[in-house]
Amino acid sequence: MGSPKDPHRLRVGFVCHGWYPDPGGVETHTRDLARALIGRGLEVHALCLDYSEGREPYSVRDEEIEGVRVRRMAYRYHDHRGLADLVSNHGTTDRAESWVREHGIDLVHVHHLTGFGLGLLWRLAPLRIRSVMTLHDYWPLCPRGQMMQASGEVCARPEPEVCAACLLGTWPHLMPSRGGDPRDARGGTVATDAEAADARTRYALAALAQADLLLTPSGAARDVYVRAGLRADAVRVCENGVDVGTLATQVRRLRAERPPRDQVALGVLGSVLPSKGTLELARAFVQADAPQLTLEVHGNLPPYHGDLSYVEELQELAREEERIRLHGAYTTDELAGILADLDGVAAPSRWAEVYGLTVREASAAGLPVLVSDAGGLASVTQGGSTGRVVGEGEWVEALTQFAREPRLREAWSEAPRVLWSTSQMAEEIEALYRSLG
Repeated sequence: MGSPKDPHRLRVGFVCHGWYPDPGGVETHTRDLARALIGRGLEVHALCLDYSEGREPYSVRDEEIEGVRVRRMAYRYHDHRGLADLVSNHGTTDRAESWVREHGIDLVHVHHLTGFGLGLLWRLAPLRIRSVMTLHDYWPLCPRGQMMQASGEVCARPEPEVCAACLLGTWPHLMPSRGGDPRDARGGTVATDAEAADARTRYALAALAQADLLLTPSGAARDVYVRAGLRADAVRVCENGVDVGTLATQVRRLRAERPPRDQVALGVLGSVLPSKGTLELARAFVQADAPQLTLEVHGNLPPYHGDLSYVEELQELAREEERIRLHGAYTTDELAGILADLDGVAAPSRWAEVYGLTVREASAAGLPVLVSDAGGLASVTQGGSTGRVVGEGEWVEALTQFAREPRLREAWSEAPRVLWSTSQMAEEIEALYRSLG
């Protein structure tokens, strides 16, 4: 049973695929937001997935983390039979609805529905439960999450034939042409892969329309959803807050203790995925005329939908060029030490990046940044005062300039930063919650 309800205290339920200490940008954001909302007097619950092996599907374990009542539900996509199962899953949705009822939750703030399915948004309205969804990536439009095909081409909008070919190469067992369940999310029949892809997209857009409020961290991300079919006034931009006062202080102290060196270290932070462009940056690094520059890659090296070729090519390049260093995954507690050893951070993303947490953390800590002109990354440089926006084909020249012009790096580092804080974000989001009644 849920705990006794204070009628004057707003009880919010976060739904996400993971929760701290699970790694990831969304997990960092939800942790910060939850703590800030608790500080403002709200009660926060969280429902997330547990991918641990050996647990009975749908079994749960409850814990309290930093004041958040977290329920982890065991789920490893064991029941996916067709493409429709990616957006409509009665097993997880039933349990999410039970969780909402059990804890007397007033408002559900969805942060990601992979594994749960967008059908949850349909369930909440009849319960008179308000729903907010933050669109942290493009998963509702693209099962791969980033509107980027397996071939590496970035998509402007979902196109049935294009999506069908891409998904066939990613999850062939879910597609009708390869024996996948020929059913759409509403129980109808689809005859072709293109029909299945189109039905998934249409269901997703209709499900998003069920939310009382849709948020996204950047105008660039909103534009992607509008091109896909959502109304421009249906998605509100609400920038993620970043609190790095303590981090910046730690970085400055550690940098002051760092002995002088001749090399210039440029870092890349976060998981090495094809959409992030780390391999392409490494290739440009090899071509750049900058022997004093090192490329420090900090992040895990996962397969991308089962494919390890991208990571393996980067590893091979690092074996051939000793100035490319792969350090592996890191924890939040290690971030200050990592940043203190760097002279700048790059974000060479190829997809329309929604926000870019790691490069914002680096910039806030006083490091210059080099970012691609994809999605919402350009704003990190604050009009070029704290770094450079690098267009396609400009990375070799940008890396050479970064290595050879210390005065420019110093100017970028010393420029004042203007950041939207976690407390400002929490205040805005609480006001939005309450505006829904």
